[in-house]
Amino acid sequence: HAYGAGNEPYGLWKDIKRNSPEYKQLKEERSKALWRAVESIIPDVRERVVLDMTGSPLTHERFLRRPYGTYGSATEDYLKDGSTPYNGLVLCGDGIFPGIGIPAVALSGASAA
Repeated sequence: HAYGAGNEPYGLWKDIKRNSPEYKQLKEERSKALWRAVESIIPDVRERVVLDMTGSPLTHERFLRRPYGTYGSATEDYLKDGSTPYNGLVLCGDGIFPGIGIPAVALSGASAA
């Protein structure tokens, strides 16, 4: 699992249709910097990859319901814990401290449990 900066400009994507040739080309172009960074450590990484699922702000907007394809909440927007005013309802996820990323979200889920 690797991802580029969570600040990909939405304006580049907003008028492109998902699964169009232009969309696929833009995903390939915008992911080059990430591939170069990974290849600087693992030169043959592309030969080793079993599954490549390149996302975009449109991916985040569709599957994560993020406005404008944002990635996680802003640090100042994190809830300090998942408490709610409802007995037995505790929130977890990337908007709860400690924030975005698989380890952080797993910790948030474990804390909620």
